[in-house]
Amino acid sequence: MNIDFRRSQARDAGILEADEKGCTVLLGAGGGGISLPQVNEGEGRYLTGDVEVLEDHSTAMMFRCFLPGEEKERLFMRFGILPRFKTRICLDLDLLDNRTIFTNRTPGTLKLVVHGQRTRREDVERFELGMEEMYHEVTVRFENFSLTDTLPEEFPVPKKKMVDEFGQWKNGEWPGKIHSIEELKETYHRMEGAAAYPFPEWNIWGGDSRRKLKEGTGYFSTFKSADGRWHLTDPEGCDYFSLGPCGTRAGEWGRIDSFEDCCDWLPREDPAYAEFLKEGSRRRTAYMPVDHYKMANFSGMNLKKVYGGAWKEKWEEISCHILMGSGINSQGNFPGLGVGCGNGRLAYVRELPGFPVTQTLIFRDFPDVLSPEYRERSEAYARQLEAWKEDPWLIGYFLRNEPEFNFVENLAIADEVLRNPAQTFCRKGLLTFLQEKYTSVEALNRVWGTGFVSFGDLEKPIPDCSRRYPGSEKDIREFSGKLITEYIRIPSLACRAVDPNHLNLGLRWSKAYNGDMMKGWEYFDVFSINCYDFDPTRDMDFVKNAGVDLPILLGEFHCGALDRGLTATGLKGVADQKERGVMWRYFVEKVAAHPYGVAAHWFQYNDQFCLGRYDGENYQIGMVDVCMQPYPELMEAVFETSRVLYEVKNGEKQPYDRKPKPVPMIGY
Repeated sequence: MNIDFRRSQARDAGILEADEKGCTVLLGAGGGGISLPQVNEGEGRYLTGDVEVLEDHSTAMMFRCFLPGEEKERLFMRFGILPRFKTRICLDLDLLDNRTIFTNRTPGTLKLVVHGQRTRREDVERFELGMEEMYHEVTVRFENFSLTDTLPEEFPVPKKKMVDEFGQWKNGEWPGKIHSIEELKETYHRMEGAAAYPFPEWNIWGGDSRRKLKEGTGYFSTFKSADGRWHLTDPEGCDYFSLGPCGTRAGEWGRIDSFEDCCDWLPREDPAYAEFLKEGSRRRTAYMPVDHYKMANFSGMNLKKVYGGAWKEKWEEISCHILMGSGINSQGNFPGLGVGCGNGRLAYVRELPGFPVTQTLIFRDFPDVLSPEYRERSEAYARQLEAWKEDPWLIGYFLRNEPEFNFVENLAIADEVLRNPAQTFCRKGLLTFLQEKYTSVEALNRVWGTGFVSFGDLEKPIPDCSRRYPGSEKDIREFSGKLITEYIRIPSLACRAVDPNHLNLGLRWSKAYNGDMMKGWEYFDVFSINCYDFDPTRDMDFVKNAGVDLPILLGEFHCGALDRGLTATGLKGVADQKERGVMWRYFVEKVAAHPYGVAAHWFQYNDQFCLGRYDGENYQIGMVDVCMQPYPELMEAVFETSRVLYEVKNGEKQPYDRKPKPVPMIGY
């Protein structure tokens, strides 16, 4: 079924012209869109068509699903589109069941995510195609849209040059853009130098040698002072606040399959650059299909153009010079400087790979945690720590990054146990819990408002139990908390048995808004959350007020601007590079001032590839650009915060209080 945009109605938008082929729309800055009534009428699984953003920046497009009488969409798909680049999209309407947040990329499209609550297609009153909130109106062209039951056979990608020989965005000028190999060489040589902290009171770890809190253990540890403040301590026992970027690697790999003709230069047949090109397959998470890719690392190629075979040593020298010289004392998750060698210069955290999953999953990536399989896989997973356990530069390990079931707001995992038709160990555990609590099914029916004949009725799929039967919610929440606790307890104890030296840093929860996700905290040494807000205080207070009595590590934060060569801001946008520095100071010093705050890790060290990394993120979020040039406004702010960091941490100075000037994000 073809989509006829002449039938569309606009919301905070204007249809500039429409015909049988498509339409051009001026989308309002508030995040407007146009309706697609034929999606309600048709039965095809896939909505496909061509989108062209007629602006000079990327745009976060939105496909929204509204239920009758609701002003806010129940579920949406958000995806990125490059500027002035006609792109074929394919939206899978089966994903209204909310079984995933992520999807694999299709050629030309940037990252696509699914957010909201599980939604039945037949319940949707209005399907709408539009955009996320923007700082101005945006003109978009939609063409050749249809509903179909088959995936498109072709995803045509325009043969338009958008990336120069150095991996920079081709269609623009900005301060610091490199135009020649001579400029590139001058830039790198200017950044060479010894690595040293600029503050004489900092010891080799980046701790404050004036503030010895305990006897050193030879490893990083935790300490709660008499004033109720939580601290990290370095191997010498000195106060230590962990500050640094994630992804301290030699450049960011970018996706080039389907984009080869968009690049001015790729060393396709040159063996000298083979290490910066790779092709392969990956499965992002256990429930997603395999994805095939081609990748390139322009930052690495730039280094080799200047330094030849010594490029890696020079990258390490320059990186340590930039970071330590600005007052960075840590590497966040995904570190690459001196990892595992035992004699590094920058302390680091890292993620233990391969978090245990089971053959049967409850919902998204949540395993059958009460099964023997989960325990066995946890023990095998923990054995990886054998190779790490004696490195004094390792602060600690994350069990995993951002569990995907947690992206569903107010999720109760026990609801998903009952929805899932599988006879899981979690289901058996829930039945045992209810039988022990109620003794008879009649007693359960009185509380739940149900009409079960026997407890055996709970062995059948029950969708949306706590919503359908409000009387069940208390039990569903209680058992959900027990399952989250087991999810944490089993691998945590297995890890502690292998490595007693390093800190268990938790799960890097994506957001602190669900009390269930605070369960099991007592098996961690540090509680970690990622926080894409300008002010982390609310999320930190949520954790503290939920009863978590642990140091809090902020595992990710960032912002970006559109004034230095990339077309998307990331998950927080600000007006310009100066405001990126303001955000650094405001956010980090808020963390340090919080009585539980012990770490803030910026995501990430490198800018992302302008045509998108493996999943399509193409954000201006680095401390350094693709030619490894530090952003001076940001690094000056880093220095100013580090200069007062331990005074702010210990309540001797007030934190920086100017808020950054935000703009709506361009992120997906």
